[in-house]
Amino acid sequence: MISTAPRVRPSALSGAGVLWLGYAALVAGLMALYITAVMRGIGIGVDFACFRAASLLLAHGGNPYDVNQLWQQENLLYNVPHHLAPVDVGYYPFDEYRNPPLFALLLTPLARLPFTAGYVIFTLAVVGLAVVGSWLTLRALGWTERRVLAIGIVLISPCVFLAVWNGQQSTLLLCVLGATLYALRQGRAGLAGAVFALSWVKPHLLVPVALAVPLLLSWRPALRWCGGFGALTVLGLVATAVTSGGASIMAWLHSLLGYTGYIHVAQVTDVSALQNYLPSLSGTALVWLPPPWNKLCAVAIMALGLGVMVTVVARAQRYRSAPWVGVCVLVAVWLLCTPYLHTHDDVLLLPALAAAWAWGHGGAQTGRRGMRRALPLLSLWTITVLPLAFVLPRPWSLLGLVPPVLICASGLLAQDKTGCTLEPRSAADVRPQSGDRVRAGTHGVG
Repeated sequence: MISTAPRVRPSALSGAGVLWLGYAALVAGLMALYITAVMRGIGIGVDFACFRAASLLLAHGGNPYDVNQLWQQENLLYNVPHHLAPVDVGYYPFDEYRNPPLFALLLTPLARLPFTAGYVIFTLAVVGLAVVGSWLTLRALGWTERRVLAIGIVLISPCVFLAVWNGQQSTLLLCVLGATLYALRQGRAGLAGAVFALSWVKPHLLVPVALAVPLLLSWRPALRWCGGFGALTVLGLVATAVTSGGASIMAWLHSLLGYTGYIHVAQVTDVSALQNYLPSLSGTALVWLPPPWNKLCAVAIMALGLGVMVTVVARAQRYRSAPWVGVCVLVAVWLLCTPYLHTHDDVLLLPALAAAWAWGHGGAQTGRRGMRRALPLLSLWTITVLPLAFVLPRPWSLLGLVPPVLICASGLLAQDKTGCTLEPRSAADVRPQSGDRVRAGTHGVG
């Protein structure tokens, strides 16, 4: 994310030019890496392949949460037609489906297409959702200039590339988050809550934040948020029960609780044998430490994260900070402390980075300005490169923890206790409604 100051001294401009030249070199290297990966093509669309198999299995009356049924379907679709054995290049290993039944049902039209055609359409949707989600986020945070360049930076990030490569729906959640922030900025808390309920597609990433958001609002918007979130959640449950039966809901919830069936089918003895890299503090503990210390440490880190979230809410209430900024910070804190996070899910950190950049390069009128400018810049550089650290051997893969740590710290600092909110330069850009309990502030975002 970038911003411009209205006046820059020549020396500062020269320094900024050098920094952005270095950033351009990083991006060039990243593009070369992407092109190499695409030319090799190994593992492309692996998660979409799982979604497709689960969708077809559900459409034929099967249970996508039964690991044996799902493995038979995946093997029949991707290995048997090409006579692939486990030692062959391109062999599709078992991948478990953990998303809601309704997601698999809505994916049926794509699942019935040939794999390549369905994956291309899915990819276009992933990229489109990244663009829309970024644009809504920038509008909500008051960005009035250089939105196209900022969105371009989002699109070249490894998080979006891996979402496209794997065929993941992380950018759908970015779009949900961006639309929620924009609706909150417009004073439409009920609509914001309803949109945020779409995060049930991957509930462990955003749903815990939904419980804290009402505490950032005054009581009437909070009630509207809860009503919108609850209404769409109930509607989704009813639609699921009608289309695929109530048992599918229970099977989905059971699949979220553990790896028992997955471990059995994959013929491994421990969770860490299935996930060698989870880019969060508790995820790293879960993978790297021996049992039972890994789970105990992961739970302790999650508890610590919840404590930080309580602090964020308390500061927001005390200093009447903008709720849309508070949501960005809460998401960043939770992603740093929740265990089951993957590299492509780090795309949800970008709103917190956008808020931190606006604050660090805006009109905050307190000291330590150099640190404020440096931290968002470092966060930008790391989120551009270091998410790919999962391909490195230990202990170098720990570098993948740097982006979420820096962005979380940037977001926490952005929620400044002077009460500075992120107000747009022009009232015509976005207009907060009277339902928000926010005091308008000023900032300079470009």
